[in-house]
Amino acid sequence: MAYIFFRFILVILMCIAIYCLTLIYVLQLNVSDLFGKFGSNGWYHWTSEEQWALLYAQNFMLIGFVWYIACISASFLQRTASLLEFIPFRNLVWTGAFITSIFLQFCFCIVSLHHGPFSFSSIPWFIYFIIFSWPIILVPVQELVKMHDNKEFSRFQKRSKLEFSTKLGMHSPL
Repeated sequence: MAYIFFRFILVILMCIAIYCLTLIYVLQLNVSDLFGKFGSNGWYHWTSEEQWALLYAQNFMLIGFVWYIACISASFLQRTASLLEFIPFRNLVWTGAFITSIFLQFCFCIVSLHHGPFSFSSIPWFIYFIIFSWPIILVPVQELVKMHDNKEFSRFQKRSKLEFSTKLGMHSPL
């Protein structure tokens, strides 16, 4: 449980932050307006501008999510080997899937927001910076989790070997 928590909590928190920041800056809202008044009369009564802002926030969050999952997927290729020992770009299938997923997500975002009322320049620069620089923190955290998993795996292997050796010795003819 803790393994999954530490692997994905930073991705989830940053996606929520990107979603909220995009809504705040597209609609020029206060934080208190976002967490209390936004959508208080139901989504059916939202204005066109609010619906488009929601679509922008969803697309930016989805770009961040796909980018983060694609970046940390490199650490899923080998269970115990570090990214320094095993360079993921040598795996051509993974490289192709990485590039394809990022490309398709950008195409989806561009097609979804092509006729939108907001321009991409209305989104502040630091949201783009957060989206694309967060893997600098994410990947080392993934490696730390992998190091902990490697210790647990080694401990399990030693325990299994000891148990096997003990049972084998118990039934030997000598």
